[in-house]
Amino acid sequence: MSAAPQTRRVAIVTDSTSDLEPADAAARGIDVVPLFVNFGDARFRDRVDLSLDEFYRKLASLTVLPTTSQPTPALFEEAFRPHVEAGRAIVCVTIMASLSGTINAATTAGRSFPGAEIRVVDSGTVAGGLALIAQHASDLARDGADAATIAAALEGDARTLRGYATVPDLSHAVRTGRVSRAQAFIGSLVKILPVLRIDSGKIQEHARVRTFARALDAIVDAGAAVANQADGARICVIDSHAADEAAIVAARLREKITTVPLLFERLQAGPVIGTHAGQGALGVFVLPGPSTGSG
Repeated sequence: MSAAPQTRRVAIVTDSTSDLEPADAAARGIDVVPLFVNFGDARFRDRVDLSLDEFYRKLASLTVLPTTSQPTPALFEEAFRPHVEAGRAIVCVTIMASLSGTINAATTAGRSFPGAEIRVVDSGTVAGGLALIAQHASDLARDGADAATIAAALEGDARTLRGYATVPDLSHAVRTGRVSRAQAFIGSLVKILPVLRIDSGKIQEHARVRTFARALDAIVDAGAAVANQADGARICVIDSHAADEAAIVAARLREKITTVPLLFERLQAGPVIGTHAGQGALGVFVLPGPSTGSG
């Protein structure tokens, strides 16, 4: 029988850009530290103070986009403290350092507990990719692995995980600084959409296509190719208010990935990811490796 989260030797902590559903995170024993979404002077904790429906309604009506900010070290201290007091080691896995200083806040917080075993890991990814790695960490903790073993496994995950994403509208990425105005202008002139590859702490262009339908083809084909080369794979399809398209992508992946057992996850992008991606974005993340555990 699996150990209940409160009886495990190692606690798992991540941040809200993983976009794990709160109930699933709680069931898996994963503590989630929120980033912030700022609408003017009003600050909201990601996935805590603002529902997804409310966020996307607000986003659709705004002329000035919200901003996002990382958690404070104090929030990570709050997450760590009960586990330290209970004598548990902690493995904390965060959004890629190239996108956010969240890992620095977690590292600073860890120094507040001298003598405690707190290992902070850069996932090298975000969103659905971070969710898959956090879930893997939870499975390892459930099975009795120690903190050093879990952290080493997650560092391996960061090297092998692949993500592919596309957005139908580049305006949000421009306004939040993720895509240059020149890139977006050229893309709009020639009706080109980028397909992005997310791995090893970098976001790079994977392909350029003419239509959103072809962009979806590209992320399905790329994700399936990675999975079919592995002994097993954890798969996540994530969308920002594009449930119908995400369902199609998930179904097509299931058709194409026939040679490996799957752990399959469907997630919705929360306010922080939605701020940068805008509505309609889709991503496919693949973590190669034996698909053991509850998925």
